[in-house]
Amino acid sequence: MEAIDKQLTFYNEGTRAWIQDDVEGFVSGTVVSNQVAGDSCTLVFEVEGRDEPFSVTIKKGEANINEKLPPLRNPPVLEGVDDLTLLSHLNEPEVLHNVRLRYSQEQIYTYSGIVLIALNPFQRLPIYTHDIMRAYSGKRRGELEPHLFAVAEEAYRNMLREKKNQSIIVSGESGAGKTQSAKYIMRYFASVDELDQPFDGDADIDAGGMSEVEEAVLATNPIMEAFGNAKTTRNDNSSRFGKYIEIQFHKDETTGRVKICGAKTRTYLLERSRLVFQPKTERNYHIFYQLCSGCPAAERKELGITTFDQYYYLKQGGEGTIPNVDDVEEFEITQRALSAIGISVNLQWAIFKVCAALLHIGNIEVKESRNGDAQINSSDEALEIASRLLGIKPMEFSKWMVKKQIHARTETIVTNLKKYDAVVSRDSVAKFIYSLLFDWLVKMINKNLAVDETKYSADSISFIGVLDIYGFEHFKNNSFEQFCINYANEKLQQEFNRHVFKLEQDEYVAEKIEWSFIDFNDNQPCIDMIENRLGILSLLDEESRLPSGSDESLVQKLYTNFEKHQFFKKPRFARSDFTIAHYALDVTYQIDGFIEKNKDTVSDELLNLLQNSESEFIRELTTLPKPKEDTPPPPTRPGFKAKSKNNKNTLGSIFKASLIELMNTIRSTDSHYIRCIKPNQAKVAFEFEPQMVLSQLRACGVLETIRISCAGYPTRWTFQEFVERYYLLVNSQHWKFDDPREFSLNIVKLLISDKDKYQVGETKIFFRAGMLAYFEKLRTERLRQCVVLVQKNARRFIYHRRYNETKEAALFVQNAIRRKVAELKCREIRETQASITIQKYARGYIARKTYLQQRESAIAIQSQIRGYIARKQLQQLRRDNAAIKIQKVFRGQRERHKYQDARKNIIFVQSCIRRIFAQKTYTQLKIEAKSITHIKKLNYQLENKVFELSQSLAQKENETKEYAQKIETMESQIKIWKEKFDRLDTRYKDSTEQASEGNAEQLREISELKEAKANLEATVEKLKADNKKSIAERDERIAELERQLEKQREENSNQLNEINTRRGQADDNSAQVAQMKREIASLKDQLQKAISGKDYLYDADERVGRSTSVSRVRGRSSNRNRSRIPSVDTRTAMLNVVDRPIRQLSRVRNESVEVKTEAPAATDAPVNEQTKEQETQSLEDECSLKILEDESLEQEIIDGLIMNLKIPLPNSTQKIERKDILFPAHIIGTCMLKLMKHGLLARLQTLSSKVIAAIQNVALRFEDDYISCFWLSNTYELSCVVETIRTKEASRSRSRYRMESDGNKVLIKILNDLDNLLVRLYYGWMKELKKRLAVMAVPAIIEYQALPSFICKKNGGLWNKIKAPQNQYTIDHLLFLLSKISKVLICFYVEESIARQILCELIRLLGVTAFNHLIMRKNFCTWKRGMQIQYNLSKLEEWCDEHQIPEGALHLERLLQAAKLLQLNKSSPRDIEIIFDICFLLNPSQIKKFLSLYYPVDFENPVSPELLKSVSFRTISENNDTLLLDMDDVEFDKPPLRTVDKIDTSGMPAWADLFLIKCLLELN
Repeated sequence: MEAIDKQLTFYNEGTRAWIQDDVEGFVSGTVVSNQVAGDSCTLVFEVEGRDEPFSVTIKKGEANINEKLPPLRNPPVLEGVDDLTLLSHLNEPEVLHNVRLRYSQEQIYTYSGIVLIALNPFQRLPIYTHDIMRAYSGKRRGELEPHLFAVAEEAYRNMLREKKNQSIIVSGESGAGKTQSAKYIMRYFASVDELDQPFDGDADIDAGGMSEVEEAVLATNPIMEAFGNAKTTRNDNSSRFGKYIEIQFHKDETTGRVKICGAKTRTYLLERSRLVFQPKTERNYHIFYQLCSGCPAAERKELGITTFDQYYYLKQGGEGTIPNVDDVEEFEITQRALSAIGISVNLQWAIFKVCAALLHIGNIEVKESRNGDAQINSSDEALEIASRLLGIKPMEFSKWMVKKQIHARTETIVTNLKKYDAVVSRDSVAKFIYSLLFDWLVKMINKNLAVDETKYSADSISFIGVLDIYGFEHFKNNSFEQFCINYANEKLQQEFNRHVFKLEQDEYVAEKIEWSFIDFNDNQPCIDMIENRLGILSLLDEESRLPSGSDESLVQKLYTNFEKHQFFKKPRFARSDFTIAHYALDVTYQIDGFIEKNKDTVSDELLNLLQNSESEFIRELTTLPKPKEDTPPPPTRPGFKAKSKNNKNTLGSIFKASLIELMNTIRSTDSHYIRCIKPNQAKVAFEFEPQMVLSQLRACGVLETIRISCAGYPTRWTFQEFVERYYLLVNSQHWKFDDPREFSLNIVKLLISDKDKYQVGETKIFFRAGMLAYFEKLRTERLRQCVVLVQKNARRFIYHRRYNETKEAALFVQNAIRRKVAELKCREIRETQASITIQKYARGYIARKTYLQQRESAIAIQSQIRGYIARKQLQQLRRDNAAIKIQKVFRGQRERHKYQDARKNIIFVQSCIRRIFAQKTYTQLKIEAKSITHIKKLNYQLENKVFELSQSLAQKENETKEYAQKIETMESQIKIWKEKFDRLDTRYKDSTEQASEGNAEQLREISELKEAKANLEATVEKLKADNKKSIAERDERIAELERQLEKQREENSNQLNEINTRRGQADDNSAQVAQMKREIASLKDQLQKAISGKDYLYDADERVGRSTSVSRVRGRSSNRNRSRIPSVDTRTAMLNVVDRPIRQLSRVRNESVEVKTEAPAATDAPVNEQTKEQETQSLEDECSLKILEDESLEQEIIDGLIMNLKIPLPNSTQKIERKDILFPAHIIGTCMLKLMKHGLLARLQTLSSKVIAAIQNVALRFEDDYISCFWLSNTYELSCVVETIRTKEASRSRSRYRMESDGNKVLIKILNDLDNLLVRLYYGWMKELKKRLAVMAVPAIIEYQALPSFICKKNGGLWNKIKAPQNQYTIDHLLFLLSKISKVLICFYVEESIARQILCELIRLLGVTAFNHLIMRKNFCTWKRGMQIQYNLSKLEEWCDEHQIPEGALHLERLLQAAKLLQLNKSSPRDIEIIFDICFLLNPSQIKKFLSLYYPVDFENPVSPELLKSVSFRTISENNDTLLLDMDDVEFDKPPLRTVDKIDTSGMPAWADLFLIKCLLELN
């Protein structure tokens, strides 16, 4: 009874368990009673979907208690886990339920330890895209959701890390998806090298894509499918053979990249019988239907091809087409694939000719003669076409199909065949030729794709093998093919069991725990029964070699030899069947056809006929050795004789040998297993048939893996994870978080009394099956107790607060009522007093009103009477005043008329008297004006003024001459100092070898020269200042003189006019007038000389300034540090380039000054000025041309402005000016402009090419953000400068159209080159920035937890035991990097639109990377994680707002909606509608994925399958299955080029050693 109590510990009331069901496999039941009566115990279960309860009675002493008890069901928190080994209760119903639950959530992949279980969804899912591949690249298994790519990635990384070959074994029954899974795995391997490359969006920088070898490897799939796949009742594209593809990789030692270098294919057991027979609703091999549908008209006539229903080999199944498959298109794909692996077109049509011949062979009609012998009509059309296509004689062909030749010792006997035997012979020929063709294709694939290992080192070549082989088969009628398939699965299962057992034991050894040997179901006896010396295959080969061998004699031998074998059973009634107890289930085989299928040969006569064919291709096929599936014959065992060469290998022996070699290959590699499951027979999407799936789980060995795991310690936890999960099960006094190992031991010891239930390892703690559910139950109870405690205190607080509130409310109401009563009494008293007061005031008011009315009436009467009297008096006064006024006016008017008449008479008399006096005075003035004395007086005054001005002018001319002499003296001194400087240069050149002795003296002389030069320059500057001051004073005086002269001219002109009018009256004064004209002319000459003197002074000033400028240029050249001067010869050559034109320019200017000074007439001054300007301009152009033609200029630009340029770094204290950043672009643009003006288009193009190449050399390294940003900004600025130059040049006159056209073409080409450089700089720098941000995106946005109240302690997930190391980046680190990039863009004056594109693209990368990571990680899909992500995104949005990038926040909207989705309720259809309304940017596939990945925390219900189905219907209706966001770069939107208003070259640093560039800029 004690044993029963121990077993029934877990079966308390409310415990859930699984009850077996005939339809569903298992249904859930709940314990409703646990009754113990004596020595027995009865458990009663309430079963879902049943009206009657289910009961189990356990009696004392029963040995099979565990078998009778229903399997326990795991707690809800364990349902839907992605690894079956993590289940606490590992049993068949739990495995089936977990797989079914995940399949209903459209999660078709589930781990079971090292095995990946893949259920066929029967529809396309968006989980095989390139983005999904990229998501799994570099991730450890278990880090993301289960997937084919995770297994492929693990195999690939193991190959690289451990340098050991790998194998991926894909198995399953027909229609389970093996072929498609193998194709996806091969496609992943073909793309893995591209996925390994760092993320970038510019295809021009790093060109990706598959190589020819990788494309050829993928091209093998359509070839093998066309010739080896067919439509069956279970699968539309069923592989009718097994294949093992070795994908070979080569590691480049220089670059370290690993790429596919070749492939090798092995095939196993092609289903030859399908060629000649297909069951109903099935098809022959795809290639025949493709040929019938896609063959062109010309070749169709040659091959005699018509529709498929005209051929016996194709119409037996009645199905000629496959839904949604176009055979014409598939035929073109097959042809392209054949070309991709190196098979020529001619050879392809030779292959198709053989296929057509096989179809015609099937149409050859075999008739029966009268005597029962077989015969073929010689005029049979099918016979003639087949013979022509095969290149053999029809008569010979038909003869040996109906006859056979028997070789005796002394003679040869030819006998006729019966009709049945002749048909078998015809079909054997067809099967034989097709098998040869299939083997030849495999050989050609290996020949063209397999790498020559002699060309590479042994360490550089490795492979990953993908085994796509048939699963365990059990039909109603099982024949030789099913026997071989199940034999192969027995071998694979044995290897699988050993592998799992080894991994399990290795884990225990590594953790150093005590363990006993785990017993597992070894199927080696069954394999020995099949393949041993006297096994089934040996007996089959022996019977096949006997002339009289038959199926009946074979089965009798089997009965005799294996009658007592535990794995062999003889049916009770059937005499031609035998049963083998395979590991999955017992299979009964029908012996009919075993011998014939094992032989699988043709007669020697037909073989010789084919070998002597006229067709070279047929001869090549038939001269091949007997197909051995690309494997050598099995090794001979010691003590046994080898087979003679004359004995032909049977199909069974060949398959056995190839299977042995396959096992050796798998044992030499690390194996990875994928078990494909077909969920339903009808091939309906996401329909689940439990019984069918359960049988496949048993057959594929998944349940055996779980049983092995359950025999040991299947549940493993790290100490830290165990403590974090179950620390609350013990009292807080036992908490020791600093020592997780000791803390874990304390928890276990306090809760588990049986030490056999757990083991403590080095890093993990191991538990028996069921213990995890026990801990979860305790934890749930503990949490429930805590919740009850919290609820109790919360409710007490609520009710206490409610009582206090009620009490306060009652007191408040009482106070209010009492206050109201008092207020009413007070109001009554107040109303009484108020009424008395109102009455008093009302009576007083009435009395006062009566009195006032009477008073007002009396006053009104009095006022009327008094008004009437006053008005009478007023009228009388008005009449008196009017009479007085009229009298006054009349009298005044009369007196005024009298006064005006008297005044007029007086004025008339005065005017007459004054006119008489004025006439007398006028006559006297006329007489005086005619006298010369007045004119002389005026002339005398004018002469005095002119004399004073002449003296002042002469004095200023003398001063000017003195200044000119001083300037000449200074120039001679400058020449003397320059000659001294030249002599010093010559002396320095001669004394280079004795530099140590004369260096001090030269430095001293140079310093003296510098001081003298500085003194001289100071003197010249002082003279210039004095000269300018004197010139200004003289200008003022001359202006005053001009004003006086102009005034005098006007006076003289008036006088001359008056004199001319009176010339006839005063002829005696003509001499004096002539004298005055001469004096005026003299004054004009003096004034013109004064103006000429002014021009001279101006020219002298210009001459002094120019000489100083030349001296300054040379002075700067001589004052440079010797370390910067390459050599004296180089410096002298550079000086000679510029010195001669400058000397000529100075000489011409001096000559022009002398000519201007000596000019006799003022009219010649403008001509001399124009001549001087022309000569000066020509000399400046000559000087510029010399500099531009010098090759040192290009080298100076490349070295000084690009290669060796010190880039100004951003400074927080002082802002860098725009000219200090963009000066390289402006200086280079200025040089281009001068080259353009001088017509040096070839040098312009050369310079631009060298500049672009130098910028590429410096900037495209992307070693520093400052360098990249600096040249990105300058490249765009240089493009703007060049565009400005092109625009200005295009607007010139049409007379230079040809030159402008050539220059415009050159400038357009330069602009195109700069545009390409700008794009490469943008994408290259973005690539480097994205590398850094991509590493920070997930840790900073997804993993970082800034809200302390919502911390998720399980960063690795509750069930994810693999913790990949991550950098501890926070959101602050991310924002700091973004701020740094933004600051760099601002400091280097990057164009605003480019800067916004860069920041927006980086933010988009953050949003896309984080979103794609979140949607692939189950351990993050909780509501707490959603709150943390939303907070981190809010910080990013605040950053975007601060930096005025609102469009950047839009790129985070999808991730923000995903975070909101995690926080929303998900319990009802209404909640789903709300989710779709809020998360409107997410498509239904993404929402469905998040809901399926959502992990409920404590006391939270999981998302129900019904809600997921409703979301799935939306997915189908909207037809949008994009899962991951696009990671590709957004195309760079290059901003339009702006016009540069001013080319500013002032930003060139003073330390720059750019002599020629500075000279060129000064001549601007």
